[in-house]
Amino acid sequence: MVRFLVGNGTLTLGVSHNFVGGSIDFETGKNFLGDISLFRMWGVQMSPLQLEACRCVDGNIVTWREQDWDYQKCPPIEDDNFMCESSKYKIQMNTAIAQYLNNDYNENDIQEIVLIWLKHVFPQKISVHSVFLSNLSPQTGAGLAGQNEEIQGIGKPPIKTQWFDCVVFVRMIPGADVSKTVSMIQGMLIPSYIYKNIILKTNPASINILSVAVYPNVTSNPALTSVAPVLSQTTKSPDTGSTNVTTSGTRTSLQTLAMENICSNTLGFISNRDFGDMFYRVYLNLTMSGSITDPQHTIQQWLQQTLGKCNMDVWNLVIKGAPKYVTTFQVQAMAPVNVSATERLIFELLTKGYTNATISISVPSGEVNIIHIDPGLCPEETMLTVYGIYMWPEMAAQSKYSMGCIRGNESATRFCKLNGANDRAAWDHPDMSKCIRTVSDFDDLENITVTADNSADIVDMIEDLLNEQPDLTDAQLDIVLEKLSEVTEVGTLTTDLSSDITKIVSDICYIKTSPTQVNKILSITDLMGDRTVFEGDAHNMTAPSLALQLINPDTSQFHGLTFEVSSLLNDSTPEIFYDKNFTEHPDKGTVAFISLSHTVESFFPNNGARPRVQFHFYGTEKFFEDPTANMTLNSYVVSASVTNATVSNLEIPVMVTLRHLQNKEDWGIVKCVYWDFNKNNEKGGWNDTGCETVTSNATHTSCSCNHLTHFGVLLDISKTPISAKDERILTIISYLGCGISSIFLGVTLLTYLAFEKLRRDYPSKILINLSIALLGLNMLFLVNSWLASFNSNAICITVAAFLHYFFLATFTWMGLGAINMYLALVKVFNSYVPSYILKFCALGWGLPLLVVSLVLAIDINSYGTSLSRALFQESTAFCWLKNDVTFYVTVVSFVTLVMVCNICVFAVVLVQIHKMRANKPSSSRKGFLHDLRVVASLTFLLGLTWILSFVAWGPAKTPLLYLFSLLNSLQGFFIFLFYCLMKDNVRKQWRIHLCCGRFRQTEYSDWSRSVTLGAKAKGGLQVSSPSMKSETTSERKSSDTSNSGTSHDEFRKRQAKLNGHFTRGHSRSCEWQGSTTTDSHRTCSH
Repeated sequence: MVRFLVGNGTLTLGVSHNFVGGSIDFETGKNFLGDISLFRMWGVQMSPLQLEACRCVDGNIVTWREQDWDYQKCPPIEDDNFMCESSKYKIQMNTAIAQYLNNDYNENDIQEIVLIWLKHVFPQKISVHSVFLSNLSPQTGAGLAGQNEEIQGIGKPPIKTQWFDCVVFVRMIPGADVSKTVSMIQGMLIPSYIYKNIILKTNPASINILSVAVYPNVTSNPALTSVAPVLSQTTKSPDTGSTNVTTSGTRTSLQTLAMENICSNTLGFISNRDFGDMFYRVYLNLTMSGSITDPQHTIQQWLQQTLGKCNMDVWNLVIKGAPKYVTTFQVQAMAPVNVSATERLIFELLTKGYTNATISISVPSGEVNIIHIDPGLCPEETMLTVYGIYMWPEMAAQSKYSMGCIRGNESATRFCKLNGANDRAAWDHPDMSKCIRTVSDFDDLENITVTADNSADIVDMIEDLLNEQPDLTDAQLDIVLEKLSEVTEVGTLTTDLSSDITKIVSDICYIKTSPTQVNKILSITDLMGDRTVFEGDAHNMTAPSLALQLINPDTSQFHGLTFEVSSLLNDSTPEIFYDKNFTEHPDKGTVAFISLSHTVESFFPNNGARPRVQFHFYGTEKFFEDPTANMTLNSYVVSASVTNATVSNLEIPVMVTLRHLQNKEDWGIVKCVYWDFNKNNEKGGWNDTGCETVTSNATHTSCSCNHLTHFGVLLDISKTPISAKDERILTIISYLGCGISSIFLGVTLLTYLAFEKLRRDYPSKILINLSIALLGLNMLFLVNSWLASFNSNAICITVAAFLHYFFLATFTWMGLGAINMYLALVKVFNSYVPSYILKFCALGWGLPLLVVSLVLAIDINSYGTSLSRALFQESTAFCWLKNDVTFYVTVVSFVTLVMVCNICVFAVVLVQIHKMRANKPSSSRKGFLHDLRVVASLTFLLGLTWILSFVAWGPAKTPLLYLFSLLNSLQGFFIFLFYCLMKDNVRKQWRIHLCCGRFRQTEYSDWSRSVTLGAKAKGGLQVSSPSMKSETTSERKSSDTSNSGTSHDEFRKRQAKLNGHFTRGHSRSCEWQGSTTTDSHRTCSH
């Protein structure tokens, strides 16, 4: 029977009384005859979960100890098979203290001695949580039996002995068997303890040690009627007590001195926090004046200096405002037993303020609030990591725990930190960098069973494995997807865990997947979105090329939802937005857009649960591959879904707008589709059922669908046969060609600028300006992508504007060259134009500048980073025109106008060549090659190869693009070939100025011969044209105007102009000798 219980009571075990016919049939308990073990009773009602936590804890009403039971005729039988471990214990004892009458030790001093005694007798694995002492009993005349002689031997003064009750709460780390721990502690407390001239002695019969589930609130005494204001050490009180500290009157110097003595005494006997710490939250308003550069650092330094002298630490300081700073922080103190004493100490130290030569800090006593907080413990946690299984025990806040690595000779450490936001202890991430991994590959991962407790660890393992091996086989990827699927099914999906899964799925999207794995990945993200737990109405998770927006809509105010991806940031992370309304049209420049009307509300659950709508965005098109489709995905993929509902046959369809990855040609065919999980034998594929194309232009396609799923836009690949391989080859050709052209354009410019005789005529000057514009265009094209990689909007706008300028300047000078050619070859009579070349320069460089300036003034954002491949067939980041209207007005229309002009001039030249050959039936093969060279040089000079970009479509698109890239990128090289290397006067200047020895040519050798031939000529006819005018006054006059009426002379004039313009270096005046029946001979004056 249980002792200490009132008699005549009924104790029923495991069964309740019954009602029979309206009357109570009392249970007598006789049906429960048998053995009983570990019977305990508590004074409170507990839930099954709380009761389970007390499995090894003594009851606070009835314990399972021998002194609490009367066994009568049934002696207890010990059972060694039952091992019960506990780490928390309560010690009750009656203690005597003997000291000389002339000693001045007061109660506070005695309490400090008790702590020193406990520190001395307990090993390191036992720490004191809190100590409670009763008031000391009145003084007696006798000392402790058997102890008087020891003290008397010192000087034999009178002795006083006082008794007090003591309750101590301790922690055993790690937890051990209760019975063994109780015996060990009891044995430590029985011997007497001598401290200086004081003796402590515990009555062995009074020692009672119990295991407990929780510690009491240290601000109240759990077993004593009165508690003296004493000092104590404590470790993480599980209950929170708070005291608002206020003062009245003036603090005396004696009070301040007493506080400082407490502080010094604390430092004297406790220096290594053997008995644990207490924590406090402090709120105060302080005023700071003087030379202050960093208020945060200054206040932190003051607090640490002020409280640090009492072995207190300051954590998580937050300040607001100035010069009166609203301040809050946490204090870690080697706390005394009485919480109020520590609070008073902190209060006294802070309100003293601080003053030095540069700053002054004052804290009003009425604006300090100190609250004792209980951060609790970092919970015991078992972590399954790639370095093995680690069991982290309960730890106090602001403490570090180390354990040996599972593999290797080093240690793994983990810090239990004090959270500054919620005042709770929380584990930091463990440091296992010195450990050797035990889970080294995906086969080890496959053998691990996923549970709710280790879900986060499994995700961490997958992240580590993917970082080490980004390229996975199908078998390895199957293992990863299977584990992620299990985590989303059984794990507690916090926002942090879901964010980690989102990053992993983002990485997987860049791995080549099999058709069966696409459905698996989409199912993982859908389930993750359904089960993620978050606060508030909305939560989003983004990763490179992947974004999820989760919304818990308010059904009472649901008007629709809109999800939009405005751009992909520099690291490919989507920039997303959502709106609680329905709209049919997205904002300008949208990458992906989807909007749901209010009719979706009919699919929300009717069981009272709050619905959830989730939007997904996939920023990689290569992930969705349908081998059976004859069209390719030309957009990113966006999806919408409602949790636990299949949304279909909507009255108001879903509006979807997606930006094309590759601009659609006018003849291109697009199709709005969705990802059908059941297609291709449940491998997944694109299906257009229920979706219609609303509008489509070069950059965007808008769709309407009557259901929710994953949406995309397909482009007919039969109309655009160019492949990724061809694009890479074309890019290489373009860059190599532009590099080669830049070199030879530079040589051309140096040649014409170095030799003055080569640039005396107008065609040469036009050629120089064209070469400058073309060189600028090529150089900017070569460095464009590199400059775009800096991700600077200002740099990109500048580069795009200059590229646009040189592009327009190139075509302007090609057009001016055609105009000059027309004046030289078609107009027969001379016409003098003042400042001819100056006007050409004003038009050639001024018109492009005007166009670019207008674009910058109207909309500077028309320039920027563009992924469009319409102009240069380049799919990487490129600084160019982003606005389609600006592109078509200032580029396409401009190029078209110049090309029409140049084609007309080219046709005129061909007609002139034909007429000349028709009038010279005896022309030789050499003459035909000469004309062919004229046609070829004219083609590159007028930029006629750009016509290929207008006709590159249909089945011939790829070969024409190859021809276009090759000829246009090498335009500068062909200009050098025809207008430097193949020109006699250029080669002559090279030989005169650059060669030596027998290769060197004298400057006047050909001139002498031409003069001799000219002297012998008879009936010579001299012709002058506007394009060949000399800059001297005499050469602006016509050489011959009397013989221009004959048809044969007309033919000879046109032939002279044609030959002079294309084959002989655009000489300023040419003299023709010979009759009308023989081939003419010509010498050109320089």
